[in-house]
Amino acid sequence: MIIKLIYWLRGYLLVRLKGVSAERFINLCSKHYIYLWDLKPNGDDYEFLIKLKDYYKLKPLARKTKTLPLIKKRYGLPFVIQRYKKRSGYVLGFLLFLVILYILSLYIWDINVTGGYTYTQEAMVKFLRNNEIQPGLRKKDIDCQGIEDLIRHSYNDIGWVSAEIKGTRLIVKITETNMPSPAVTATKECHIIASKDCIITKIVTRTGTPKVHVGDVVKKGDILVSGVVDIIGDNGLLVRKQPVIADADITGKTFYDYSDKFSLYYNDKLYTGNEKKAYVLSILLKKINLFRPRIPYDKYDIIGNEFTLHLNDEFYLPVSLTANRYLEFKEEKKKYSKEEAKALAEKRLERFKAKLIENDVVILENNVTFAEKGNNYIASGKIVVLESVKKYKAIDDSEWRIIDTDESDGNDN
Repeated sequence: MIIKLIYWLRGYLLVRLKGVSAERFINLCSKHYIYLWDLKPNGDDYEFLIKLKDYYKLKPLARKTKTLPLIKKRYGLPFVIQRYKKRSGYVLGFLLFLVILYILSLYIWDINVTGGYTYTQEAMVKFLRNNEIQPGLRKKDIDCQGIEDLIRHSYNDIGWVSAEIKGTRLIVKITETNMPSPAVTATKECHIIASKDCIITKIVTRTGTPKVHVGDVVKKGDILVSGVVDIIGDNGLLVRKQPVIADADITGKTFYDYSDKFSLYYNDKLYTGNEKKAYVLSILLKKINLFRPRIPYDKYDIIGNEFTLHLNDEFYLPVSLTANRYLEFKEEKKKYSKEEAKALAEKRLERFKAKLIENDVVILENNVTFAEKGNNYIASGKIVVLESVKKYKAIDDSEWRIIDTDESDGNDN
């Protein structure tokens, strides 16, 4: 392998030998230490490989034997260089192209956000731009972990975020979740109190003194589990009061007042079929309007279709073409029918109930009614539920400290 590489670097030839004294020619080459390899007959002729520098030693041998060594093919670096000397402009251009590609590969030229439903690609890219994360940044200046933390802290309903750099793209993947608020964990001695008016349906106490039982009606703020525990001595008398962190699972039957209202009239878009097209070229984040006609419409929607030049799915270049369509529409005032209005109201109610369920609320009764009132459609009523009703309240020192009643009047007698 190494010998073949050396031959290639120095150059070698495929030669066809013609003449009646070919055998004598080959013997003379051996006598003069001229190395021939891959020697084989080809009809009345012979073919062999020979080093480039040895070929120039063949002339006197060929004259003596009346043979003709013809070059059939050339191999090796000297011939590659010779071939491209005539095309130096192309070579320099190709090298310059590689340098430009390398420089462009050091930057991010595209941001892709996937997994969002409420938060679209456009909304998330705008959010990142507002936080100075945008195309044109050097890859070494992008902190993917910082981007993940930024999105998580800014959006409570995005439960999972992944940010990574692939080629010249920043890939952000998100998963939206209407997650319940993180459970508050007490870190200091406290009571558990009712977070709202309810009927207690379940209480399991792990730490503290329970003050209510299943079936009790409680008001918001009532103590459900006291964080003050009585320490009783062997004689059955109170030794001291001990403050603890009350801990319990408490569920109550309560309700939500639901109220929703929307107009029976709405504006419907009717597209006329008229449209205009415009084209924008973007190079290194600079926008150039290639063609933008005057838009004669009073009301129109813009639908954009952007194509970004890329070598593959990961190597995007800072060159894009955007085709914008301007679609004219007219608005027509319409009114929901009774069936349409009720269906819309029920859909909005179902969205509200879905959010409750996602927060571990169990719906027992749905007492919401629907009615038309003037130009509005109204949904109102109570939704009876089971849910956690606990909340923490700090313990005051006066609730557990026992004041010594033995006092001295200052006299020794």
